[in-house]
Amino acid sequence: MAFPPGPGEVAPGPGPALLGRVAELGRLQAELAGAVEGRAGAVLLAGDAGIGKSRLAGELATAASAAGITVVVGRCLDTGPAPLPYLPFSEVLAGLPVSGRELLTDRPALRGLVPGSGPPPEDVAADRELDRLAVFDGVAGALRAAAAQAPVLVVLEDLHWADRSSRELLSYLLARLGSQRLLVLATYRSDDLHRRHPLRRTLAELVRLPAVRRLELGPLPAADVLALVRHHASTVASPLPEETLHRIADRSGGNAFFAEEMVAAGRAELPEALADVLLTRLDQLSDQARVVLQVASLAERRIPHDLLRDAAELSADELAAGLREAVSHHVLVPVRTDDQDAYAFRHALLREAVHDDLLPGERVRRHARLAELLAARGDEPGTAADLARHAVAAHDLPRALAASVLAAREAQRRHGPAEALVHIERALELWPAVPDPVRVAGVAESVLLRDAAWVAGAAGDPERATALGALAVRVADEREGPSARADTRIRYAMRLLDRGTGVEEAAIGATETAIGLLAGTPPGPDLAWAHAVLARTLVNADRPEPAWPHARTALEVVGGTDRAALTGPERRDLLAAHADALITLAFCAQVEGDPAGARELLAQAAELAAAAGSRTVELRTVWTRGVSLLEEGLLDAAAAEFDDGSRRAAGYGLSWVGYGLDFQVVQARVEFQRGGWDAVTRITHGIDPTVPVQVTGVLAAAGALVTVARGELDDAERLLELLAAEPPPHDQIPMLLGMVGVEAACLRDDPGLAARRARAAIDEVARELPSHLGQIALCALGAGAQADLAVAARAEGKPDSTFREAAAELLTLAEQVTGTGLPRGTTIGPEGRAWLGRARAEVGRAAGSSDPAAWTAVVDTFAGYGDDYRAAQARLRRAAALLDRAVGAGRGPAAGAADRRAAAEDLAVAAGTAQRLGAAPLASAVAELAGRAGEGVPSGGPARPSPFTPREHAVLEQVAHGLTNRAIGERLFISEKTVSVHLSRVMAKLGASGRTEAVSLAHARGLIGRLPDQVTRATE
Repeated sequence: MAFPPGPGEVAPGPGPALLGRVAELGRLQAELAGAVEGRAGAVLLAGDAGIGKSRLAGELATAASAAGITVVVGRCLDTGPAPLPYLPFSEVLAGLPVSGRELLTDRPALRGLVPGSGPPPEDVAADRELDRLAVFDGVAGALRAAAAQAPVLVVLEDLHWADRSSRELLSYLLARLGSQRLLVLATYRSDDLHRRHPLRRTLAELVRLPAVRRLELGPLPAADVLALVRHHASTVASPLPEETLHRIADRSGGNAFFAEEMVAAGRAELPEALADVLLTRLDQLSDQARVVLQVASLAERRIPHDLLRDAAELSADELAAGLREAVSHHVLVPVRTDDQDAYAFRHALLREAVHDDLLPGERVRRHARLAELLAARGDEPGTAADLARHAVAAHDLPRALAASVLAAREAQRRHGPAEALVHIERALELWPAVPDPVRVAGVAESVLLRDAAWVAGAAGDPERATALGALAVRVADEREGPSARADTRIRYAMRLLDRGTGVEEAAIGATETAIGLLAGTPPGPDLAWAHAVLARTLVNADRPEPAWPHARTALEVVGGTDRAALTGPERRDLLAAHADALITLAFCAQVEGDPAGARELLAQAAELAAAAGSRTVELRTVWTRGVSLLEEGLLDAAAAEFDDGSRRAAGYGLSWVGYGLDFQVVQARVEFQRGGWDAVTRITHGIDPTVPVQVTGVLAAAGALVTVARGELDDAERLLELLAAEPPPHDQIPMLLGMVGVEAACLRDDPGLAARRARAAIDEVARELPSHLGQIALCALGAGAQADLAVAARAEGKPDSTFREAAAELLTLAEQVTGTGLPRGTTIGPEGRAWLGRARAEVGRAAGSSDPAAWTAVVDTFAGYGDDYRAAQARLRRAAALLDRAVGAGRGPAAGAADRRAAAEDLAVAAGTAQRLGAAPLASAVAELAGRAGEGVPSGGPARPSPFTPREHAVLEQVAHGLTNRAIGERLFISEKTVSVHLSRVMAKLGASGRTEAVSLAHARGLIGRLPDQVTRATE
C-alpha cells in the first residue's frame, strides 16, 4: 500500500497513471532492485515545490509494498528555527515491523525516539555525546535488523526541513550502507536551498558517498502536463473550455501542483506570486472553513483535532462543517498520529499562503491563543518547543523564555545537542527583555550559559563551547555566589580540556580559582571534581609532580562527603570524580615506577566508573590499564585487557566509536606482535561492512601489517592508495600507514621509495603530535632503507655518504624522541627500546660496519617481550653480519666456523618463525641468504601445502559463505575486480569451472573447513 500523505506532500492518488516520469521511476526501481539483492543504496530526490517528488515516491512505495518490501516513512516538518530532534526517524522507527518494546530491549538508547517509550533516563552529563552516538548506532542497527528479515524502503520526505540531528543521523546511516537490503529515498525542495541553507553542506557530503545517487526532477513535458490538466478538469463540477486547459498547461511551467491548483481555481491566469493562485482557490470556501485553515496554518505541522477545536473557537457544528469543507476541497488531509486524530495541509505551500495572508493583529491573537492552550498541556513531548515558538510570535516573552528552557532540556534528553543549543540561545536572547528572568526560567543565566557550553561541545563546536563557558564564568562572577562561580569554572575547565593541547594554563587557572572559592565549604562533588580536573590538567601540562597531591586531595574530599545528603545524580557525579582522580594517580604511579600499583588504581577506577554509569571513564580506565601493560611489554596481559575493553564497548553499542574502535586497533597490533596473525585477520575481516572506510580504515591499516609481512603487497598498496585519498581522522593512521608503506617498498626492492615514505610519515606524525613515540619505529625503518641504499651504492662503487648521513639523522631524531616523547613523564618501554636499538644497528649497517652485537641487543629486546617476527628480522640481519665477519680479514678458521654456526642457528630460528607465521618474504630472504652462504636451513612445511596464497584462501572462504564479489571486497578491503582476479586464480589452480565447484573441490581436498549448509546443499 502507498504511504499516507502528510504535511508537505502531494497525495499520490487517485489520479491518472504516472505521467512524464517513466525514466525517473525506472531509475528508482533499479535502485530498489539492487537493494533487494543486497546492495544498499540511497537516492536524493530533488525538485521544486510541487514538481512531483512525493507522487513519484508514492508510486515507488506502492510498488515496493505490493512486492512484499517493508516501507517506512519519516516526514521532516517545518517547525521553525527550534525543532525537536529526530522527528522523521521517530516516525521511521514507529513504522518498522517490530514492537517498541523489542526495539528498546536491544537498543535502549532509542528510548525517547520510539513513540510511547517515554523520556530516556538521566545520565552523567559527560557521557551524553556517547549516548548520541548510541542513538545513531541504534537507528542504523534497527534498520539493519529489519532489512535482515525483509528488504526495506525508507522514505524521508521534505529533507529541507530536517533538524540538524536528523541530518547528522542521515549522514551516519548513509555512510554505513553496504550489503544490507535497504534503500533510502529522501526528497527535498531544491528551490528552498538558498546559499546558506544548512542542508547544502550535508548534501555536499552525501553525494560523495559511493552508495548515494542524486536525482533531479525537472518540469513535466508539455504533453504530459496537458494530459494531467485534462484529468483534473474532468473531476471538477464545471467543465473548462479546451482553450483554458491549454493555457493552464502552458502557464504551469511543467509544475504539476501549479497546474492542479489553476484547474481547481477554474482560471488560467497565473499571478506573479503562487500565493495568489492558492488564495484564489480558498476564496471559494466559507468563513468557518477559512477560520479552520487560519488556525491550522499557525501550527506549521499537523495539528491535533482537540487543539484545533479549542483554538478555532467555533461551535461544534461550525467546526465540523469547516473541517468537512476544507477536507473535501483537498486543502486539509486527516492524519492519525500518536493515537489521536489530526489534520495537516495537503501541501506546505497552501499552509504558507494562508499563514502569510493573516493580518498582523490577527496572527498575534491566534498565536497567543495557541500558546495558552499548549501551556495547559504540561510536559507532553514536543509541546515546549511549539509553545516557545507561539509565545514569541504572540510577543509573550516571559512564557517564551520559560518554554525555551524546557524545550532545551527535552532536546538534551533526546540526545539532540544542536537543537538544545538553538533553544538555549533563544532563551539567552530573551533573557534581558524579561523582568525577573531567573524566576521565570527557573535557572540562573550562568547555569544556562554553562549548559550552552556543554551542548555546543557535544554538537561538535568546541570553540563556541569554550567561548560560552568563558561568558558563563563572567556572568557567574557578576551575579552568583561562590559555589555557583566555582561550579561554572570547573565545567569551563572541562570544556577547555575537550579542545586538546594548548589550553592547559587556562584550565589550571580556572580550577585553582574554583578550589579557592570552595574553601571552607563541606566536601562534595564540586570540590572533588575541582581537584580531579586540576590534577588531570597538570598531567596534560607535563607537570605530574603537583598533579599527585591534587588527585589525593580529590580522594580525601570524596571520603569526607556526606553521601546521604546527596541526590542520585550527585552521588553518581561523586563516583565519577573519584574514578577520574584514580586514573590520574595511576598515571603518577606509573611515572614513579610502580606499574602494579597503577593497575590496581585503574581497577578501582573501572569499578567506580561502572557504578557511576560513566561509560567514558570506565572505558578509559580499561584502556589506560592495557596501555600500561603494553608499555611494560606484557603482551598477553595487555591483550586480555584490550579484549575486555572491546567487549565492553560492543556491549554499549560503541564498537566503531572512540575507545571501541581504539580497542580493536590495538588488539590487532598486539596480536601481530604476539604472532597471532590469524587472529588479526579475524579482527579485520570482522569489520562491519556497513561502517565506512573513513572509520574502519585505521583498523584495516593495522591489519595491513600482516598483509605486508605475508607478502600480499598488491593488496597493501591498494589500501595505502585508498586511505591516502581520504585518511581516517585517527592519530595512529600516519604511523601505521608509514610502517606498511615503508616495509612494502623494501620488499619490492625499492629502498628509495621506502626512504621517502619514511620521511613523509615521520613529518606527518610530528604534525599530528610532536615527539610522538611512534616516530622511533619509523626512524628505524627509514634508517634501514637508507642502509639498503648505502649498501647498494658501495656495491656499485658509488659514494654512500648521503645515505650514511641520512641514517644518522634519523637515529638522532629517534634518540631525541626517546627523551621527550609522549605520553609525557613515561619512560620508554621494551618495544621503544627495541626499535631504538634497531635504528642504531641500521646506522652501523649504513656505515658498512654492521656489528653482530648491535643486532643481538635488537634480537633480545624484541624476543624478550614476545615479538618473534621482529626478532626474526633482526636474526636475519645478525646472521648476515656474522657471515660477513666469518670471512673478514684476520679471522681464524675456528672463529669463522663459530660465526657460521651462529649464523646457521639464527637462520634456522628465523625460518621456523617465518614458516609458523606464513611470512613468505622473510622465509624467502632467509633461504636466499642461506643459499649464498651455503648453509642448510630446515624447510619444514606442512605435509599438504596449500596451493593458495593467504588472500586467495580468504577470498575462497568468503565465497564458501555465500558472499558476492562486492561484499567480499568490502570485507577484505579490496576492489570487486581484485576479488574476481583472486577467484579466477583459485579456480584455475583447482581446475574448477565455477564458484560452487571451486568451493566443493577445495573442501574435498581439505583446503578449507566445513562448508555452510547452503553451500553443501548446492554442491550435492
